[in-house]
Amino acid sequence: MAQKFNRVETLVRKAKRSRFSFLYSGYLLGRRAYRSVVNRFTDQQVGWVARLQSGRWVDETRFELSGWAFERGTGSNDVAPTITLVLRNHRTGRRTEVPATLRYDSAANIGARLMPVDYGEFAFVATLDLAPLLAGRAGDAWTVSVRVDSGDRVVTGTFRTRAKTGTAGYLVARTAGDRQVLPVWDAKTGLGFQLRVPEALGLSTSFAGDRVEVLVRAPQFPVAHAALVSEGGRVALAVAAEADGTYRLAGELPAPGLPAISEYPEEEREEANNPEDLGASLAVADHRIEVTDTAGNRAVVASGLDEHDAAPAAGEVRYAYTGEGGALCVRDTTAMLLVEDVELTDEPFGLRYRGRVLGDLDGASLVLTGPRQDLEVALTLDGDRFEAFAPLLISTWGQPELPPQTGSYVLRGRTAGGAWFRVGAASGLIQRTPIRTTGTWLKVRIGVTTGRRVTCLLSAPLEDKLVGDYQQARLKAEYHARTFEPQEAIYFESFNGRAATCNTYALDREVARRFPEMTRYWGVLDLSVAVPEGAVPVLKGTLEWWDARSTCRYVIINEWIRQKFRHQPFQVVLQTWHGSMFKRIGLDRPNFSKDEQHFLALERAKWDILLSQNAHSTEIFRSAYAWDKPIWEEGYPRNDAMSTSSGEAIRELLGIRPDQKAVLYAPTWRDDHEETMVDFLDLPEMARLLGGDYVLLLRGHSRTLRSGSNVRVPGVIDVTSYPHVTDLFLAADAMITDYSSVMFDYSVTGRPMIFFVPDLEKYRDKTRGVYFDLEELAPGPVLFTQDAVVAAVRALDAEAPGYAAKYAAWQQMFNAHDDGHSAERVIDRLFALPRR
Repeated sequence: MAQKFNRVETLVRKAKRSRFSFLYSGYLLGRRAYRSVVNRFTDQQVGWVARLQSGRWVDETRFELSGWAFERGTGSNDVAPTITLVLRNHRTGRRTEVPATLRYDSAANIGARLMPVDYGEFAFVATLDLAPLLAGRAGDAWTVSVRVDSGDRVVTGTFRTRAKTGTAGYLVARTAGDRQVLPVWDAKTGLGFQLRVPEALGLSTSFAGDRVEVLVRAPQFPVAHAALVSEGGRVALAVAAEADGTYRLAGELPAPGLPAISEYPEEEREEANNPEDLGASLAVADHRIEVTDTAGNRAVVASGLDEHDAAPAAGEVRYAYTGEGGALCVRDTTAMLLVEDVELTDEPFGLRYRGRVLGDLDGASLVLTGPRQDLEVALTLDGDRFEAFAPLLISTWGQPELPPQTGSYVLRGRTAGGAWFRVGAASGLIQRTPIRTTGTWLKVRIGVTTGRRVTCLLSAPLEDKLVGDYQQARLKAEYHARTFEPQEAIYFESFNGRAATCNTYALDREVARRFPEMTRYWGVLDLSVAVPEGAVPVLKGTLEWWDARSTCRYVIINEWIRQKFRHQPFQVVLQTWHGSMFKRIGLDRPNFSKDEQHFLALERAKWDILLSQNAHSTEIFRSAYAWDKPIWEEGYPRNDAMSTSSGEAIRELLGIRPDQKAVLYAPTWRDDHEETMVDFLDLPEMARLLGGDYVLLLRGHSRTLRSGSNVRVPGVIDVTSYPHVTDLFLAADAMITDYSSVMFDYSVTGRPMIFFVPDLEKYRDKTRGVYFDLEELAPGPVLFTQDAVVAAVRALDAEAPGYAAKYAAWQQMFNAHDDGHSAERVIDRLFALPRR
């Protein structure tokens, strides 16, 4: 117990020092008094976390659920909790208790910041026997609560959140005789169950071409009219009464057609960079069935399917399934794939899908679409069955075969004619999701999202004991308490491990050339990051990563190294940064808060040397970071290649014709756009106006590297994920930018630049602030409309001489040290430093 209180006191000290100091004030009120006050004035339990991970039927009456539950700040790592599921009948108040079985789930620690307890130990699985519910009174409802006895406190609460890509997001009813138990999710009360006797119960469905027949039992509901109901409207069904209160409903399904809509879900269309390019798709209609009695009352026909899907007959594309609210639904389309099984294979490494073919899909293709990456999927059709394989070791941009970057991927299909079609999950697959599996390169979680689309969430293959805030905080405390002996090695990190590029990459290449015996580690966010030849990738969060950062004599980074790093006495930390400044940074930014100043000071204390591209940057570093340590003004190593290489091989790799002019469009991110790419240029229209003599290279900011989707527009090549922007500088004949620091790098080439800044006034005066008047100094036209940009691109050669004087002055001011030898000078100075 003493150990537990020591951990809590550590938490309190951290809270007192942090920007979350209000937590410390709350703690001083006393835990019970504080909870009491807050609970009195809100309907929320302070610190209560309860998540439903899965919920599935295991047989006719038993329902299995899994998840985790705890109260933040309570519990112990020395005493296992006792967790009980409690069902309460709303009408009678009667409670039924079901003991849960503990199981470890590292995901419970994700987001549980500053907590001294390993809440992976608070995960559980439980099976509820709902036979007594079926014997209850129709209309009864039950709420599921979780009681957690953590040793020092017993607390009960309802589920607050649920996993939406799996069974917890697709709760389905179970019918026994004329009764139906329906699992329900409520935003306030979480998981519950309802018992009902449906007024109309669908017993079977059959299809013949466009015709559908449904047999419905409704002994107390004299059916007079019926209809198929969908977002597209209502379609009447003929009603024929049969014996024993059953009715046969029959009618023609409306033709789904080929509307100009996208197979992408609406929320993804809104996030896409160019939703109009996502393409037409085979329409998918989901119909529920409504009946009306002789008195005009309406009822939705409930599903009486034994299984959650009624398998399509041979040659049919329509099928029935149990939908939301226990309704009997009919899915209608001209063609689709119905996925019944997914597995991760090791040899070869990838995902294998199997299932049913509905309709004519000869010549179709599949793709896994994810963040800035599309993975081709091999599809094999065999009558009404299919098998597909998605390799998870791939080569991108000519690099070695590596896994795709982590993130969520959706399986989509395209017909031979180019229309998207639905790839959906069969209910049997849904009932097994989420499916978790781990391979050498990746962790994979198979799930189901909007419209029953099949997803896979790829994540780094961290061991469970390393996942989540608790485990990483434990390692941080352990490593910060130890002393280390230095190894003659260098730790590199670029953009927080999202890539191996920029100045750090150029310095790695210089070390490898001159000191090949020196070990070079690269911190990477996942194993999709291609590190330089001969370097050792260390996955962030692993023991190897913690060891490398703690023992390497040299640490070279181009962005904040953040709080987990502790500077060892023998280490030299070189902060190369990643660009000269037009937009204000650090302490120079408007409205830079006290908290931000505090974290900047913590970060700054970890650096020994700052690398500067030019005198302009040196001056800004002094003011923006209140920096009084050494600054090496040596130019940018990443620009060395522009003095020693050509772009011919890069143009060939990107597919740029020798006779085309390549225009690089490289906007920066916006503080008010978060991680989405700015979209001030209408790329499809611009590509159309410029025609086939031009190609646009779209380069999003590094902050957009793992968000959004690739732009798919004729005449545009999305190179956001291309690792080395310097290669793109060499490949491009001209560049369009706005406030990005690429303006100070591309100018090394001497090639034309266009500045497209439609929000200049807002950006300068409100959003970020700037260091100089762009219109006064820019070595190219500063423009505010797309029409002006198109005209300027067409007039590049003619207008260039008019900016020659400004260009020369710009290069003298910002590129005086970019002479092709920056990396050489920096490594000379670094290795000449006295050993600590």
